[in-house]
Amino acid sequence: MSPAALDDPTAPRKQLSGPSKVNYQPGSLLPLSKVLRDGTEILITPYINGYHDAPAREIVEKLCEEMNGEIERGDTYPMDEVMTVDAFEGYWFGNFAAVVTVEKGDGEGTVLGSFHVKPNYPGRCSHVCNGAFLTTKAARARGVGRVMAETFLVYAPLLGYKSSIFNLVFETNVASCKLWDRLGFTRSGRVKDAGWLKIGGEEKYVDAIVFQKFFDIPE
Repeated sequence: MSPAALDDPTAPRKQLSGPSKVNYQPGSLLPLSKVLRDGTEILITPYINGYHDAPAREIVEKLCEEMNGEIERGDTYPMDEVMTVDAFEGYWFGNFAAVVTVEKGDGEGTVLGSFHVKPNYPGRCSHVCNGAFLTTKAARARGVGRVMAETFLVYAPLLGYKSSIFNLVFETNVASCKLWDRLGFTRSGRVKDAGWLKIGGEEKYVDAIVFQKFFDIPE
């Protein structure tokens, strides 16, 4: 069984088996071409542990650097210790992840962001997935986050998940909360004082919103 989102992120990688008792279609997970609102042509490439090739080392290193920057800023992710490249690779790419790069034109091959999908819970609850999203600093305010969110809604059902739950969307992350609202997620709960975050130059407790959305499972 693949590690769930709430498992130890430093646990060894396990081959993806797909959520139990649902239809898993790894062959249908193909790269997708999209266009950002500024006209940049991008490619979204899926990487599936045990099915599709792993990303190049330089991609992993770049995303690890971006992730560690988020951890050090302390306002979006719950982790408080930076990761080594190997630890990050196991955490981010140990199940399923997609990487966004510039497909054509200036900056071809430049990494703009990535997201991963994994079970939110283990075992009999592994048909409920969780996702995490990472936009590089150079790609912010260009619509990359929205494209990744929309693509998450394409790939997650193809992986066989019945629904998605985001456990910790901090209410101070206003853009993210608005995005999930627009994409039809339900605010199914609030976790009081869920994070001790760095906000506006000081550390304080912040509530988190729990978002959920049900998928149509492909036949």
